[in-house]
Amino acid sequence: MHNKVQLDNGLTVVYEKLEGYKSISIGIWVKTGSAFENEDNNGISHFIEHMLFKGTKNRSAKEIASLIDGIGGEINAYTAKECTCFYTKTLSLDFEVGLDILSDMILNSTFNAEHIETEKTVIIDEINMYEDAAEEMVIDLINEITFKDHPLSYPILGTKKTVNSFNHHMIRAYFDTYYVAENMVISIAGDFDEVDLLEKVDYYFKSLKKSTSPLQDHRINPTYNWGVESRKKDFEQIQVAVNFPGIKFDHELSYEMMVLNNILGGTNSSRLFQSIREDRGLVYSIYSEPNFYDALGTLCISFGVSKENLKETLMLVADEINKIKLHRISNEAMEHAKNHLRGSFFLNLEGSDNYMDMIGRIELFAHREKNIDDMLYKISNIQLDGVLELIGSCLDTSQIALAIVGDIEAQETTLLYEEFCKVLKSK
Repeated sequence: MHNKVQLDNGLTVVYEKLEGYKSISIGIWVKTGSAFENEDNNGISHFIEHMLFKGTKNRSAKEIASLIDGIGGEINAYTAKECTCFYTKTLSLDFEVGLDILSDMILNSTFNAEHIETEKTVIIDEINMYEDAAEEMVIDLINEITFKDHPLSYPILGTKKTVNSFNHHMIRAYFDTYYVAENMVISIAGDFDEVDLLEKVDYYFKSLKKSTSPLQDHRINPTYNWGVESRKKDFEQIQVAVNFPGIKFDHELSYEMMVLNNILGGTNSSRLFQSIREDRGLVYSIYSEPNFYDALGTLCISFGVSKENLKETLMLVADEINKIKLHRISNEAMEHAKNHLRGSFFLNLEGSDNYMDMIGRIELFAHREKNIDDMLYKISNIQLDGVLELIGSCLDTSQIALAIVGDIEAQETTLLYEEFCKVLKSK
């Protein structure tokens, strides 16, 4: 089980010593992302992620990059809907360099006005790139349907309008609200001396400020919505996403959900992949994945297909779902899915960075204690009854969201949606 301490300023630190490793990964997690934004500042979490690499009171952007490059390490960050993470991976003997740089970025970034204007151009180019990618567009569109009128529906990058509106005052105000000790977690995994590590973490992060007032989540609770939307784009393929209601991150059946996903479309041996890709050759890629959020979740099926094969593929997806809904899951299929989950679980912990990521997410989103042994026990004891319960609650034929991006008219999309729903409800 990983260890957990809290610094005097309220900052939580979780860490796990990994025997036999020569590396160490350090992650700085902030509980904020596009789901914490509004229509006026959508994209600001992602913008701040970029800005923290643009220079501090002590270092230029080039110096930050050169220090890490100079020890053969890695430094990066990402923004999601409900969190932002900054991380380094270095040799164990260089871990203080990672702590020094990450703390400097968090504590001393300048948010220089000139750098803000430069980064607007970079991020607008990133938005343009996403608008040329059907796979990205369809996920944004399905989120707009599913989380209508809630910040979970917002694109992580923001819009060109919101990005162009950002200034030093807006960025600083948002940063000062969320980048506070009680809203952040440091996760560390790899080879280290525990006493030395904790002394150094305290030294570099003890000046991180607390919030000036109790930090409260003022977001309204999201609700799951359904319906159909399309976006006409001149792409060679039609990109499709289908959402069903899922479960939240900390749900007691989260492992059963992953087993259901493995059976449905999460692996190359899954029903969707074998039936539609391997047996009929209708698509190159088709998959399903559960998306776990703090308050709810989704089960998403996504694929790209030529227009002439769109209807057939969509009806085959409905057919495979109907088969699962009729409880056609054998004991052999259950064991296969459980073994895949167990194996992928261990393989995903092979690197110190993956381990760091896991314990950081657990601390940020889990509302009850979790450890590796508990996780393995739950995977080994997954029962068919739990999977069948999820089939009944998640594969709900009255709550289907469908998004389509490509060379297709809205009327065609509506007719496909109606037929897809009809086939699903017929069983």
